[in-house]
Amino acid sequence: PISVRCPRGESMEKYLSEVEMKLQLVAEDISLALEEQSVAGLQRIPRAVAEIDRVELESKNLQTRIAGILKRLDEAETGSRASVNLLRDIDAVKGRMELTRDTLAEAAGLAELMRSADDVFAGGNIRSMADIVASMRRSLKVVGSVPEFNDAPERVEALEHRLEQAVKPELVKSLANENALRASELRNVLDVSGRITALIHAYAEVRVVEPLKREWDAFEKGASPAGRAAAATTTTSEARRFAEWLPGYCEKVASRLRREVSFCQSAFPRECEELIATAWVKLSEATRKEFSERMASHRLDWFIAAHRAAGDGFSAAAKSAAEATGPERAAYALRAALAPFNAVRDRYGELEARTLAEDLAKLEVRRCDDVEAAAGEMSASVSVAAEALGRAMERCVALTAGTQASAMLKAVDDGLVRYVDSLTAAVKRLRKSQGLPGGEVSRVGGEGSNGRVAGEESIQSALQLTAVAHALTARVKDLERSLIASLKELRGALLPALPEPGPASEMPQPAAAEALTPALAAVHANPDGARRLRALLDRVHQDVRFGPLARGVPRCADFEDCARDFVLDVLLSKVRAEFRGLARRAEWSTSAESSDFDLPTFSAYPQGYVTTAGEYLLSLPQHLESIADAAEEERAAAAAAAAGEMGRIGLEEGEPAKSPTAADAEAAAATEHFDSGEWMTRVAESAAGLLLAEVRGITTLGEPGAAQLAADLEYFNNIISALFSEPPSALRTYAVCAAAARDSYAISVRDAEGMDEDVIRAVAKARGIKLN
Repeated sequence: PISVRCPRGESMEKYLSEVEMKLQLVAEDISLALEEQSVAGLQRIPRAVAEIDRVELESKNLQTRIAGILKRLDEAETGSRASVNLLRDIDAVKGRMELTRDTLAEAAGLAELMRSADDVFAGGNIRSMADIVASMRRSLKVVGSVPEFNDAPERVEALEHRLEQAVKPELVKSLANENALRASELRNVLDVSGRITALIHAYAEVRVVEPLKREWDAFEKGASPAGRAAAATTTTSEARRFAEWLPGYCEKVASRLRREVSFCQSAFPRECEELIATAWVKLSEATRKEFSERMASHRLDWFIAAHRAAGDGFSAAAKSAAEATGPERAAYALRAALAPFNAVRDRYGELEARTLAEDLAKLEVRRCDDVEAAAGEMSASVSVAAEALGRAMERCVALTAGTQASAMLKAVDDGLVRYVDSLTAAVKRLRKSQGLPGGEVSRVGGEGSNGRVAGEESIQSALQLTAVAHALTARVKDLERSLIASLKELRGALLPALPEPGPASEMPQPAAAEALTPALAAVHANPDGARRLRALLDRVHQDVRFGPLARGVPRCADFEDCARDFVLDVLLSKVRAEFRGLARRAEWSTSAESSDFDLPTFSAYPQGYVTTAGEYLLSLPQHLESIADAAEEERAAAAAAAAGEMGRIGLEEGEPAKSPTAADAEAAAATEHFDSGEWMTRVAESAAGLLLAEVRGITTLGEPGAAQLAADLEYFNNIISALFSEPPSALRTYAVCAAAARDSYAISVRDAEGMDEDVIRAVAKARGIKLN
């Protein structure tokens, strides 16, 4: 503030007047300085204008001089271009003259070489022969278009062939004697003459194919004449002997390749990579046909044994060869060695289906006249069938490395369908033997000729079929989970060898010797199949709803329905027997007798057929409860015995007692799922349906018959209501309509609730009552 700046002891007015004076002086100084600068600036403007005019004039002069220079440069360029073109033409002529000179010199040299070639070759000096062939080839590159030497290429090729024939015996001898130095010299001769492929062929034949072919042929020599005669009659024994012999042969191949790696690196370091791989491929091609013939069999297990032996042995050989050839060439040679299995892999689905069919055929139910025995056979076969189907995944991996997973799933699915169909057929045969209605259970009536009446033992035996169906469903679900887990594990193992998703994706190449496995060979043998396999495994990995057994699982559900229907028909056998022929009874059409006396009327009582059926239905819950209690006691005893046995075995082996297996849990669930209340509800509903179907067949009702029918139906409806179920509305309508007085029929039936109009009209027609 100004008051702070004011000196102490001085008045404020004095201080402000002094400040005002100073400000006026400063303003005057600034104004004077501005005036002086303005005058100086006005004085400099004329000089600046004159300077600008001078610079503009000099710029125009400079442009004129530059234009003159450019004109002179254009004139000089025209002359220089003509000179350069002339020099270019002279240089071209010089080049042609030099080429002509060289061509003439080469032509003269080639003519001399061609005249002296026969003498040189007659001398037998391989080195000189190679030099003259190399010189002739070089000369041909220069004079090849000269007409006088049109036949020279054919002569050079003939001389190369003569040189190759001259070198080959020496080369074969040096290779056979393992003379690396001499073999290297002969390799140089062939290289100079352009015939290095002769080295590759000779090396493969002498060093690899010939010695290992002797080992291969030893398989035939090792069999006695009697053994060969027996093998001629049974291919299985021959395949088994071959599978047992194969590991030794594969070990000899691996040992030979390790030896050849050392020899080639010393004698032929530049061609080592190609020599080793080509030699092994040629050996594989030489033995491929016999390989397929020797392992020919109808049994999948011998194919697997042969593939396991060949896969392990040749993989070891490939890893040894990869040291010299590199992983990619070694992988190619490994595919060639395992090529005989390509056709087997293509047939895997057929072979697997045949194997499963043979295994499951042994489980066919033989006895179909005894429900208990048949159920016991089925129950024992379920776990065996599930294990047989589960082994398909192991065989698929062992023979195809999982590449035929799709075919395996189809074979397992088809095998499961056939097995479940055989169980269903057995149940149908049981129906026939037990006198039950054939096919699907008839819930609306139907007659079974000569039907039997089931006792408690028959019911208990029939209920075992539902336990079989439940156990089958549980086993199949476990099989599905196992297949999905195995396919996910397979994806993790094969993923490095599989192509990326897409129809045009490239096959990945192995980066290290450790990747040279039978699985790699199987995947790379069929690129299109590998892409389909990748799509399948990706779907299994990503789609939680993927079901590997698309046909088998619904078929198991159908079998469960079939088993439940069988049990239901057994439970209804007594009811069906009582109701059979109900519609054809004479008492329904009986008319009331006329009398001259006024006799009293009595209410009708339920007849014996319906009371017998009703008493049976009322006693059925007690039977089912006793059966359920017995099954529970039996299950508990079996579980305790199994636990005790596992504990005993664990103590003997020094291991802790094992927990119950999944199969034990499934067996327990098979008995625990039984619900007597649910069964009684189904029985009551089906019994009502049987009676309703019979009642619908009554076409004529006299008044006594109507009263009797009303009594029978009322009794049965009360039985049904007592069994945890409401009687069908149609059956209740029949009871009301049959009990209604003839004179007030229309009013009586209309007053009741929940009546069936079709039944009202049907009963009126049967009783001869006209409705408005």
